[in-house]
Amino acid sequence: MKKKQLIYIAMLVSGLATIVGCNKSEAILFTDKSTVAKADKTGWTATADSETPDGWENTGKGSATIDGNINTYWHTDYSVVVPYPHWVLIDMKNNKNIVSVDIANRQRAGTPNTVGMKTFKIEGSTDGTSFTGLGQFNFAITNDFQSFPVSSEKAYRYLKITALTPQVAGTNHTFLAEIDVFTTK
Repeated sequence: MKKKQLIYIAMLVSGLATIVGCNKSEAILFTDKSTVAKADKTGWTATADSETPDGWENTGKGSATIDGNINTYWHTDYSVVVPYPHWVLIDMKNNKNIVSVDIANRQRAGTPNTVGMKTFKIEGSTDGTSFTGLGQFNFAITNDFQSFPVSSEKAYRYLKITALTPQVAGTNHTFLAEIDVFTTK
C-alpha cells in the first residue's frame, strides 16, 4: 500500500513540476459542468477602461463581452495609445458564488487571434470598489472558450478581468469576445 501511495505522490509532484516548468496557458478543460450552472447574463452590465469609439468596431464596447454573441467583441480604443493594463468590469446585479470564468478571444475567421492579452487577473467585489484577487492566469492563443477556475467560497456581485500583459511585446490594445460565468448550483 505504501508503495502505491509513494508512486502516486511522485507522479503528482512530477505533474506539478511539468505544469510550473512549461510555458502553457493555465486554462483548463472544464468539460464536466454537472455540478455548476452557467449564469444567466440578462440585465448584467459591463464597462471597460477603454472602448473603441462608436462606428469603429463590431461594437467595440465592454458590453459586447456579455451579449451572448461570440462574433461581437470589446476592443480598447485604438484612436489613442493607452498602454496595459486594461480591464472589463461586469456588474452581475447580485452576489454569485463563482466556480469558473470562461473567456473567449476575439474571433478571427479560420485562425486564432495571435494578439491581445497574454496574462490577466480575475477579481471579485461586493461593492464595485474593493476587489479580492481570484487568480492570475495565462491566456492561450485559441478561438475556443478557456475556463479559469476560481474559489466559490465567497459570493461576489462584480467581476473584473484585467489584462496585464500583451501576447506581442509593444502592443497597447486588447480585446475579448465573450465572458461567461459558472456558479454553484
